[in-house]
Amino acid sequence: MPPVLLSEDVPFDPAVHNCEPLDLWKPLGGHLWWNSLFWTNFPPLAMLQDAVQAADDGTSSAENPFAAALRLVNSDNQLAEQYVTFGSAREDLCRSMKTHLKPITLTCEVLQYEGVKEVDWDFPLESYAARRDNHQPGDLQARRFADNGVLHLGLNAEEFSERIRPVGDLDAVIHIADKAASENDSWGYCHAVMRIEGWPFRIKRLGSFEGYGEGLRREATFGICQWDESLLWDLLEGDSPDGQLPRANLRKGRKYWASLMDLDWLGPRAAGDGSGSCEIPVEKGYVWFVVEDSIEALESTGKHAVRIRMLEEGVIPAWLDLNFLQVFAGGMALGFLDTMQSAGPPRGSVEALRILSGPLEEDAERAIVVKNEHSRIVFDEPLTLPPSDFVDLGWAILDCCYQGSTIRVSPKPGKLSASAGNDEGSIATKAAGPPRLCHGEGPDKIMAGPAKSNLPYDRNLVM
Repeated sequence: MPPVLLSEDVPFDPAVHNCEPLDLWKPLGGHLWWNSLFWTNFPPLAMLQDAVQAADDGTSSAENPFAAALRLVNSDNQLAEQYVTFGSAREDLCRSMKTHLKPITLTCEVLQYEGVKEVDWDFPLESYAARRDNHQPGDLQARRFADNGVLHLGLNAEEFSERIRPVGDLDAVIHIADKAASENDSWGYCHAVMRIEGWPFRIKRLGSFEGYGEGLRREATFGICQWDESLLWDLLEGDSPDGQLPRANLRKGRKYWASLMDLDWLGPRAAGDGSGSCEIPVEKGYVWFVVEDSIEALESTGKHAVRIRMLEEGVIPAWLDLNFLQVFAGGMALGFLDTMQSAGPPRGSVEALRILSGPLEEDAERAIVVKNEHSRIVFDEPLTLPPSDFVDLGWAILDCCYQGSTIRVSPKPGKLSASAGNDEGSIATKAAGPPRLCHGEGPDKIMAGPAKSNLPYDRNLVM
């Protein structure tokens, strides 16, 4: 199945149309654009390379409709304005990259999941409904949107060096996320990104304890709308007398820490202290690195960047794609999820299985079993789960392992089994959203829209 290509026309002149940072209706803003970056910010993606090659070879539209669509919506007939969602980039890597040839077990220090269920009715005219005092939905007010399809991981860096590759050898750079040349800088979002093996992680905070005197530090928190990029370069390279690039990097060898948006809320709120802080301190998810040098023009973007060397003092950011159950450390494929084991409390585990449904191994369907000392939940094939059940899968894995776990990845997608068993324990918590809308009665009854869950209730582990 070819990728889905969406197009949004912006009826404004980018030369004169400037947006306020808090404008909820700015061009290229909202859920879809929050979970997207310009294509040059990702590792080389097979779907784009194949499409561009097909365009160069003069392949007909019938033979490659995706390449034809790219030529149609981009002004240079290639990729001049092409953004890519994180979800489609993950799928592309999962389908195209080879994994390690042997199983690997690593310690997963921290996890983060941001999945949000669909619990509202889909009224055809819902977006036109008047809101009291013009209040906006919570996600729009927060301007930070969910991505249901990924579980973010922080892997132990020392074990990573011992069992896979020295972390100092990983290709790692920091730069401002590239954007289409044809858009206004105030449109959409602005991120500082840390790219590990080509994969972009958005930076929330960055700081250093070195060079500012005993007990002192300097740090910066980066916004999501347009901001002065000199704040980033001054922190990583030092003050420039004239503010011009290129310039010598005065921060070579200095050690820094970074808090990523993918690892900045690592579990439930701490109970009893009244502070509203997270039970797992955010510092446990810090990435530590040393500045190596400045890059005048990064190969993928052509823009300024700083090359860094990862350290074993922090974590290596990674992600688990919940659709394909594959684990990547940045843009490096590690393998398929096999098991996760957590000491808790309560003690728990996650296991990926392939359930035989025919005489051939290829006929096996995947299932995921998440359990702890008090309960057990069985999830069917992730690619076929309804939205609410899919989000339950992500939260179940997080609830089981957020205090830290070991994760075993394998070149094969789970071990074969005759059965995954059944749910156990008091896992039903509340109704799985509203019932489906319907019209008419009896044989004339028409159900509106697909069901958002296979079950009438949400499923959560008993903690």
